[in-house]
Amino acid sequence: MEFVEEGLIPIIAILSAVALPIGFGMYLGLVSMRTKNKENMELIKQGIVPPPQSKPTPNRYRSLRNGFLCIGIALGLLIGNIAETFLALQEGYTMAACVLLFLGLAYVLFYFVTKDKDLEE
Repeated sequence: MEFVEEGLIPIIAILSAVALPIGFGMYLGLVSMRTKNKENMELIKQGIVPPPQSKPTPNRYRSLRNGFLCIGIALGLLIGNIAETFLALQEGYTMAACVLLFLGLAYVLFYFVTKDKDLEE
């Protein structure tokens, strides 16, 4: 019995970490769809044509931002690893500090690249 309980603990932990959020998200999505359907049906009963669902315009610079962030993470990991190796600094803190530093620099660089383009459009 003890072996079965020990074997079930990791399975239950994984299901709790993965399946519960997915199930909760699916439930919220279904409730949202049902609510929108009820609203549309009430509008139709009153003789009002429901307005078409408008999709928000996608952010044109999303891929550029994600690219800057990936480069920032990679540079942070690289510089952090070099700093820990050659400067004999405390492990962990140096890596985290470098990753956060380069993520911040990536956001600043992204801002300067896109700031003038937003004004033109």
